Amino acid sequence: MRIVVFGPQLRVGAWEGERVVDLNAADPSLPAGLQAFIEAGPAALERARAALASGGGEPASAAKLHAPAVYRPRIACAAGNFAIHTLGSSSGRASAAEAPESKALAGLAEPGQTLSAEDVVAKTRERGRPRGFWKDFALATGPEDEVPIPDRAALFDYEGELAVVIGKRAKDVKAEDAAEYIWGLTLLNDWSIRGADKSRESLSLNLSKNFEGSASVGPAIQVDGFDPQDTPVQVRVNGHVRQDYSSRDMIFSFAEYLEYLTKDLVLLPGDMISGGSGAGSAIDSSRLRPGGQKWPDDLERDLFLKPGDVVEVSSPGIGTLRNRVVAKRR
Repeated sequence: MRIVVFGPQLRVGAWEGERVVDLNAADPSLPAGLQAFIEAGPAALERARAALASGGGEPASAAKLHAPAVYRPRIACAAGNFAIHTLGSSSGRASAAEAPESKALAGLAEPGQTLSAEDVVAKTRERGRPRGFWKDFALATGPEDEVPIPDRAALFDYEGELAVVIGKRAKDVKAEDAAEYIWGLTLLNDWSIRGADKSRESLSLNLSKNFEGSASVGPAIQVDGFDPQDTPVQVRVNGHVRQDYSSRDMIFSFAEYLEYLTKDLVLLPGDMISGGSGAGSAIDSSRLRPGGQKWPDDLERDLFLKPGDVVEVSSPGIGTLRNRVVAKRR
């Protein structure tokens, strides 16, 4: 079953085949809003399955889907969690000395040291702690919504990712118990400012990753029959495949991130953890322009996004999260 948020009143629905069923309309005992629906737990999902089986609904093609996210979503995003992406993000150079401005290999490679993907996995796990950042904004961007290029973006990038949705209050969760807290799976596009932005400095507020609309979420939350550590993700830009990977290749699992985060934080229903990006984003696929010296400012720009580009993040059990990139509105 796939849960969606749709219509002008942001109601919870179940999407099956070519129809979307308004769950509260089908069963008034079910909450109409996503936050309350998640908080209602497994019993609400059982009633939702029964409501879906009873028939009815409206054509999915006529339903305006919104981001399946609670108001003011809190999203923890994994960083450096796929080895090939990490190596590529150092401008295709596996040496810290050769790509001194890239942070991708910080703490992993000594000057002049060459790393393989296997080395990155081993050294990242030896470090003993996951890395990441937060997405914090009022509303997530939804499927089919336009994504304006931010002012600070000399280069603008996509990163298609898989995210888990937390189903109940989580504090001091052990990795082996994580399945009890993971309510569902959705897709996330981690829109990223690259190039001239200098916000990666300490105490920067991380504005290269955290700005209004810096994540698209959707089109649905898969709540049945999923394995968060064995799910494929594919990203197309203007119809061309750019990313094609599986969550099997995550260095730290969702369960390990949940354990790490909840040692000192309380995660609430509707919070999300995004697993990080596999290889194929513009930053890890581009190379320095001929004669270029400065990374990443001198990267070739062909793979970076421009107004009019359409980015699609897909996974079979979830659907396709599609957004068009546009110039910033003034």
